[in-house]
Amino acid sequence: MNLYYLGQALNLSTLYMVGSLAAIFAIKSGFFNLGGEGQVYLGGFVTALLLNQFTKLPPLLAIPLAFLITFLSGACLGLISSGLKNLKGTDPLFTSFILSCAIIPLIDGAIAGPFRTSRGNLLATDFIANKFRFASIMPPSNFNWLIFPILLLCLLTYFFFEASSLGRKITISGIAPKFSQYAAFNNSKILDFSFTISAGLYSLCGGIAVCGTYYTCHSGFYSGLGWNGLSVALIACLNPILLIPASLFMGFLITYSNKYALLTNLGFDLSSLLQGLILFIISFPIFKIRLNSNKRRGL
Repeated sequence: MNLYYLGQALNLSTLYMVGSLAAIFAIKSGFFNLGGEGQVYLGGFVTALLLNQFTKLPPLLAIPLAFLITFLSGACLGLISSGLKNLKGTDPLFTSFILSCAIIPLIDGAIAGPFRTSRGNLLATDFIANKFRFASIMPPSNFNWLIFPILLLCLLTYFFFEASSLGRKITISGIAPKFSQYAAFNNSKILDFSFTISAGLYSLCGGIAVCGTYYTCHSGFYSGLGWNGLSVALIACLNPILLIPASLFMGFLITYSNKYALLTNLGFDLSSLLQGLILFIISFPIFKIRLNSNKRRGL
């Protein structure tokens, strides 16, 4: 049983790594992407539908193709938010959240209606074929080999922001948009790129959850993945390297708090309480920075 919870914590941490990378790309550009929950849900839904259609294809072809389409589907949502900012000046924080709130009930309706599985009473799509499921490396948990490419992705993202011209432009544009404008940076294209990558990664997180954890897209599976990914990004101070231990911290915290609540028969959601407490604590450095900035301006 202990091995099971250890594996589940590591598996959840893997999903948080992808979600926090998605959050980092948006925040680095100067705006929050609050549509993570809906984007994760969309990614899981698209992945489940595609893999149920790709049953005759080999996994080495079907899974990358499904993930590519899943990434692009989420990227379209991000592009809508950034496009509205560039065209109408609307804050992507609000538009991303509103789009998420709109798409969640649509997917709920699709799962409860035409795409609902005929096997059993679960509000979910059909289960994907066994050949598309990521094999566990720590049975009976769902912890799988995908942790290794995701760790590599964290390292590559770090070097992208630290060593590449585009990565530095995104960071500068987010910190000092007026300066980047005077430096002839194309802030509109930078925002488009950052938000499409952010939303695409959130959707990819949903696809990974379907292939490695749930093997179907069931109603509500996305819960916590978007907001906790944002929490991990803030805990890690937007550092793609630090988000690895931050994701592990959050994954173990959520898994073992749920285990404790289950074994002790608590009447409230302990993990949600702890998540709220963490978000409350990490908000103080942000407030302190803003306060010091206002003092320097004489406000």
